[in-house]
Amino acid sequence: PAAHTVLEGVPADVPALVRRADLVVDGIVGIGGRGGLRPGAVEIADAVAEAKVPVVAVDLPSGVDADTGEVRGVAVRAAATVTFGAYKPGLLVDPAREHAGALRLVDIGLGPYLEAAEPVVRAARHADVAALLPRPSAESDKYRRGVVGIAAGSARYPGAAVL
Repeated sequence: PAAHTVLEGVPADVPALVRRADLVVDGIVGIGGRGGLRPGAVEIADAVAEAKVPVVAVDLPSGVDADTGEVRGVAVRAAATVTFGAYKPGLLVDPAREHAGALRLVDIGLGPYLEAAEPVVRAARHADVAALLPRPSAESDKYRRGVVGIAAGSARYPGAAVL
């Protein structure tokens, strides 16, 4: 069925098709979607959730606000989200973050445009954190690298500290 037909009323075979699928690609609503999913889209999202089929979301899970991370009503829960150009701020904060699953950014050549814009949100990535750590030199030893102090647990509840 055409996309406009699906959103007006979900055909009876959509839930059956979803149950037979190995993977669902979510592209019901794009980054301009606001105010939650419409009734037809809610039916599809519910069918996907009920079937427990892995979902890959395109740009962001449907029902998630790209700017704020708000989720109004039903939203798709993805195992992974492939987003394009730049991370959407809403994908980096809860409750939307929990709906996004593993997040992957695909470069689509927006670099020059993004570099000129002031970012709304900054998110540290593994490489950013690694760059902050000093590199030990050949003469470094455990006494020149600092110490770690841990304050955890208590006499009555030592579990986390012991781990």
